Amino acid sequence: MNQSKDKTAQFFQGAYKKMAKLTDEGLASMDKLRDRRFCIGITGLSQSGKSTFITSLINQLQQYKTSSLPGFSPVLTERLLNVKVHPLEDVALTQFPYDEAYKRLTNPDPQWPIPTKDISGCLLELRLAKKVSKLNPFGRDQFSLFLEIRDYPGEWLLDLPLLETSYLRWSAQCNTQYTQRPRSELLGELLHDLQHIDPLAEVDEAHLIELNKRFLEFLHDCKYKGKGLSLIQPGRFLIPGGVEDPSILCFLPLLKSGNYTEGQLAAASENSYFKVCERRYKRYIKELVKPFYKKFFSRIDRQLVLVDVVNALNAGPEYIDDMRHALTNITDSFAYGSQNRFLQLFKPKIDKVVFAATKIDQVVSEDHEAVRQLLAVLVSQAYKNAQHEGVHPTCEATAAVRSSKEIDHAGERGITGLGSDGSPIGYTHPTIPSRIPEGRDWQPFIDWKIPVLKPPKGLSYQNSDAIPHIRLDTVLNILIGDKCV
Repeated sequence: MNQSKDKTAQFFQGAYKKMAKLTDEGLASMDKLRDRRFCIGITGLSQSGKSTFITSLINQLQQYKTSSLPGFSPVLTERLLNVKVHPLEDVALTQFPYDEAYKRLTNPDPQWPIPTKDISGCLLELRLAKKVSKLNPFGRDQFSLFLEIRDYPGEWLLDLPLLETSYLRWSAQCNTQYTQRPRSELLGELLHDLQHIDPLAEVDEAHLIELNKRFLEFLHDCKYKGKGLSLIQPGRFLIPGGVEDPSILCFLPLLKSGNYTEGQLAAASENSYFKVCERRYKRYIKELVKPFYKKFFSRIDRQLVLVDVVNALNAGPEYIDDMRHALTNITDSFAYGSQNRFLQLFKPKIDKVVFAATKIDQVVSEDHEAVRQLLAVLVSQAYKNAQHEGVHPTCEATAAVRSSKEIDHAGERGITGLGSDGSPIGYTHPTIPSRIPEGRDWQPFIDWKIPVLKPPKGLSYQNSDAIPHIRLDTVLNILIGDKCV
């Protein structure tokens, strides 16, 4: 009898221990299975304002009682009861530095948040009241919706197409890009030097290192010099993240590879430029790109793609075209499609995509709709790619932080704000088109000198002020409104 009692006690003790071993990640999976947890990827091209957007998004939710969120249904229907920020279970992700970014925006001399340099994230718990039941109009059950936000450098996103691209094909793509403006001008003498490397010649490691250094400078110029290009590869050359062995980044596109057959290149010496660069390219994909996709990117359920449409328009036709190619390339890598929640645990797919034009506070409100329509034109091919898989993307226009005001100036609507030195500035701008300009229609936008605006003064960190924004509530409602019921 005692033995039977002991066995029963052991059984329950063992069961209790197994229950205790449920990890936070396992509980998170259960929440996901019940459709009470999902992951949003905030991504975008370089300088599209990802860090600022995430900071404002967290702020709007935390300060929902004082923030302006009429377009977010849980606030409009008074069903949002509380919002908490929790630590992430994924130890590979650092916590998004919300507090630091919010302090920068609310300084007496306000500054923009520091741009993303590595992967990070945060977990938000939205405490919500269920809709009132007709059977019990006095009872309002509550539930928690867990929203995981993942942030990562836009440059890393641009590497995803390399997963399906051989080194030879990538070199051919670079050869086409580099002989066209503005890349040909940014390359300068480096273009000539890259065109004259014989892929079959024995590698000179010192020369390769020197060329690689100049190649990094070229990629840096692509991002920061002038108006800034969008399609920059390899992305980790600019923002390496936690790369332990820098030799993995020491390779180049060999522009003369197209002069040889695949058989000739395959038969090249193992110490040739082609074989050395190809090995490092493959290692780059295996050790950096694949882990990023498998462990981080592929877990995203919904995707927000931020696009700086206004500044691309200001840059000119070559930059607009480059942005279109970049957006098409990255969306080709998304695993689009709707599927049941059980399969979503093991092979997740993106079931909702929102393209958002950022920084629309740079233009007057009557042009906001034109910016949104222009964005729809820019992402048309990417839109078709997603729609083909049963997902219907949405285009929006937003400003995560409204840093300007509108005024009347000589019969025209204009913009005022704080310039980069903190002094007041004002300007008018050409009417934003809803389609890509052609021919001479480009000139007014190329001539337009867009000043850099600082964040607005007067926000208080101590009083947890809500950040002023434009239509961020609409973006929120598109992304998560259907989950809040």
